[in-house]
Amino acid sequence: MKTSPVIRISIGHFDPDNFNDIRDALKASQERLVRGISTMNGNRGYFVGIDRENSAMVNVSSWDSIDSAKQMDHFKPMQDLARDFIRMGVRFERPILNFEPVWMIEDRP
Repeated sequence: MKTSPVIRISIGHFDPDNFNDIRDALKASQERLVRGISTMNGNRGYFVGIDRENSAMVNVSSWDSIDSAKQMDHFKPMQDLARDFIRMGVRFERPILNFEPVWMIEDRP
């Protein structure tokens, strides 16, 4: 039986004038993070995005359990990267949220 994922969402807001710098830093973050995240127990997927209109960035990931998702709380490369983004003026919403599923629509072919 397939279980529904826990969804972890981290949101940051920044000044519109910083869009290009934030986007470039997000692109560069892939090299620092993918290897570690992809080997974490229970990781089902990871998405990083940016919203130009609302000057926001997001990390959304799916996990097998809350405990699996909370591995990110102690992932040093992510902690270091968060400090870098804060220095760039990003204001993160806290706490980072871990959502247990209520219902969902599965991917369709």
